[in-house]
Formats: sequence, structure tokens, C-alpha cells
Amino acid sequence: MSAHIQTRAPGPLAARAAALQADLAGLLSSDARLFAFAKRAAWVLVPFGLAMVVLVYGTGPEPRRNWYGDPLGNDFVQVWVAGRSALEGRGAEPYDLPVHLANMKAAFGQECRFAWHYPPVFLLPAAAMALMEPQSAYLLWTALSLALFALAMRVAAGRMDVAFVALAHPLVLSNLAYGQNGLFTASLLTLGAVLVDRRPLLAGLCFGLLAYKPHFAALAPLLLLVTGRRDCLAACLSTVLTLCLASLALFGTGPWLSFLATLGDTNRIILQSAAAGLDLNASAFGAVRLLGGSMAAAWAAQALVAVLALGLACQAWRRLTDPVLRAAVLVAVAPLLSPYLPVYDLAPVVPATLLLALVAYRAGGLRTHERVLLCSAPLFAVTREAAALTGFPLGFVLCLATFACIADRLRPRIDSADQRTAGTGGVHV
Repeated sequence: MSAHIQTRAPGPLAARAAALQADLAGLLSSDARLFAFAKRAAWVLVPFGLAMVVLVYGTGPEPRRNWYGDPLGNDFVQVWVAGRSALEGRGAEPYDLPVHLANMKAAFGQECRFAWHYPPVFLLPAAAMALMEPQSAYLLWTALSLALFALAMRVAAGRMDVAFVALAHPLVLSNLAYGQNGLFTASLLTLGAVLVDRRPLLAGLCFGLLAYKPHFAALAPLLLLVTGRRDCLAACLSTVLTLCLASLALFGTGPWLSFLATLGDTNRIILQSAAAGLDLNASAFGAVRLLGGSMAAAWAAQALVAVLALGLACQAWRRLTDPVLRAAVLVAVAPLLSPYLPVYDLAPVVPATLLLALVAYRAGGLRTHERVLLCSAPLFAVTREAAALTGFPLGFVLCLATFACIADRLRPRIDSADQRTAGTGGVHV
């Protein structure tokens, strides 16, 4: 009897468990298995995520509230309210916090604790959204951000199946659920970075459209300047100037004067007081503050990370000929430069990881630590919760790990370029 028990074939449930265990083990040893698993997961996660956004966050039992009882579209409410103020000739009101909060309460019937820190160029898309009712505006905002992100991933990868996998990343759902603009930021950075040589004017347009987020927009013009890409830089600066003039023409000088006057309040609210919560900020600055460090230590850590990342980015753009790796560097470095990096603004990590995978594929395959990084993608779904519960800055660690993997691919190529330059006795520019 005992011999029969020992030789009996496993049942269906045990066989499936063993197969699943083998598949999961293969994720860390086989690029093909990892990609196949990612594609299967995407076919489940993308439709589920979109259904959640539309049905749970985009509708609700009460007017202008979702099924969680939050304002319809969550953070998007302040975009809509700021746009409505601008449409009605009150474009300076979003920068007056008590008035802005009162406007949101009047529009949505409950307390909305959001401060408006964007430059007035962001009133242009906000006003366009405010031409519609909040629900329609939120759903359109969601559709546009997802469509642009899918386009950017398709252009970067050159394959739609790879782009579809990127849509399943937790940071995509996070941005859609929050009603945030992180997908627009990641898309414009990616399109600009991958098109800079092929379509410099279009790339410059994409970089210039990032003017609504100056802390993300500043990196690209600097790299264009140090590498002498004059056409792209001119297109970028022209786009920024056009946006500024358009906001002045449509909304007057009031929003700009108010924006400049509240910069000190922005620093106090976001960085000193951490009004949005220490668990939300995934920057080096935020990581030190979350761990209990002082403001001075936080600024020192932020400066160190920013200088190192910026230095490597400048080296890569001046010395590398691989456009994919250059693009990966730009997209990975941009989030590291800001002292305020809410978890949804980690979205550029998604294209950075995609571009890293493309570089690895062309070089013969993923390295072990790169495969571990890709398998860690689900952790982005709980970065804020992990920070709140444990005090561990998971978002910053994952962002830094992505940059480290790209830097690991980058350093040998920079050294090789330096050796070639020294061998020819010339100066490589």
C-alpha cells in the first residue's frame, strides 16, 4: 500500500502547482519565459485595470463622487476646477490656496485638500478639460494619457506586443486611478528621447510640451545644449515660449504673478511640511525624510544623487552612439533630479525599463540583476503603502535600481569610447 502511494501520479491540482512553480522559477533564468509570462499577465491586467478606472473611479453612486466616496477622478478634480476658474477669467485663483480649496468644495461638495503648484501653461489643457462636465473630462483625460503612453511605448519598442506589456505596469493604473499626469510626462520624455536624432524638431516639440512640469523639463534642454543639437533645442525653447505667450494671451498676467509669488509657499507645503505625506515622496530627499533624517541631510542626499545622475547623463549623451541607451539614460535620470517625486511621477521608470530590456536583448540577453528588476515590477503597486507601513522608501529604491542597471550597461561603453578617443589622439565631442 505504501509503495502504491509513493508511485501514484500527482493529481491535477498538484500538477498545476508544480507547473506554475516551474514557470515562476524560469522567470529568473529565461528571457523567453519572462516575456511570455509578461504578455499573458498583460492580457489580464490591462482590461482589468481599465475596467477599474472606468467603473470604480469614473462613476459613482452620487454625482461627482466615485464608488470609494472620493471626488470623481481623485486628483483630477483640481485640474478641472483650475481650468474652470481660468475659463471664467479668474486664472489667478488656483494659486490662492483658500480660494482654490473653496472652489473645489463648491464644485464637488466635499473637502479636497489639493494645492495648485503648476505654472500657468498648465491652465491651457486644464481649461480645455473644463469645457466638459467632470466625468466626461476625466474619462477623456484617461483615454488621452493612455493613448499617448501606448504610442510612446510603441515608438520606443518598435513592437506593439512589448508596448502592450508596458501598459500592464502598476504605475500606469496608479496614474489613471489618481487622474494624474505622470503618463503624459513619461510619454513626452520618451518620444523626445527616442526621436531626437531621427526627428529633431518633433523631439524638441515633445520636450517643450513638458513645460507644465519644469523639474522634469529641465534635463532635456541641458543635454541638447551640451551635445550641440541646435535644431532640437530651438524647437524645444520655441515650444516653451509659445506656451507661455499663449497662457498670457488667454489668461493675462495674473496667473504668472501669482505663480511666482507662491513659489516659497510651494517649497513650504511640499518639502518642509510634507503636506501630501512623507510616504508619497519617492525622491532621495523624500527617502531621507521618511527615514527620519533632517532637512539638511535630505537636501545633501538629493544633491548627491542629482549630481551623480546628471554627470552620467551628460557623459552618455556626449560619448555614446547608441540612441536606445542614450534615451534610457535621459528617461531614467529625469525623475532623480527632483526633490519632490510623488509615486505616480515614477512613471518614466516604465519606458526606462523597456529601453533597458531592448539594450539587453541586442547585447545577448538580460543579466541576472536586470531580470530581478523586471520581476520586481509588481512592487510598484505598493510603494506608498510600504513606505507608510514600514518606513522603507521602496519607490526611491526601485527608481534608483532602474538607474543603476542602466548605468551598469552604460559604463563599459563610455570607457570603450574614451579608449577609442585616446587611441586616435583626437577629442571626442
